[in-house]
Amino acid sequence: MSRKKTIDEAQLFQETEKLIMESGYAEFHFKALAERLGVARSTIYNYYPNKEELITSYMVRLLERAVENMDEAFEAEYPVKQLISVWSRYANMHQMLQIMPYINQKATPKVEENIRVMYTLFGEMKSKIHHVLKKEQESGRIREDIHMATMTGLLMATVQVPVHHNSLGQWVDEVYELVMNGCKG
Repeated sequence: MSRKKTIDEAQLFQETEKLIMESGYAEFHFKALAERLGVARSTIYNYYPNKEELITSYMVRLLERAVENMDEAFEAEYPVKQLISVWSRYANMHQMLQIMPYINQKATPKVEENIRVMYTLFGEMKSKIHHVLKKEQESGRIREDIHMATMTGLLMATVQVPVHHNSLGQWVDEVYELVMNGCKG
């Protein structure tokens, strides 16, 4: 009797992201994913009954990690720069979230739950960014004449800035410089 092959969830999520980034949501199928993982399609179905559950579960995990890592900013010497650095680790998040309109959000109760969790995590993300920015305002390191929602939105949007550098650190430095000092010469 042969033993069923198991899948490492981290590898499953990593290959899910890669496949979506390469092929898009419409072309994402368990067959292609199974080939990448070197398992039968049925092995993936043992974990997730459909692609909506797999993808939304992956996205919940991605957002959970981003929210957890944002806590690094609270104690950092340069909190805003630390937030940008955290964002840089999740550069694909924006592209992954663009597929949300294509996902059948009512496919299963688990998908519906994942969507609710994702919105909760977005709220936590905004709250943490707001908290860091407020603290920086109170210390006099950032402007007080710009509405907090605008600054929070700007910081969240930095994940969309393309990375065209050899070093992610250089990208973080440049984005931080733009956020803190603008484009003035």
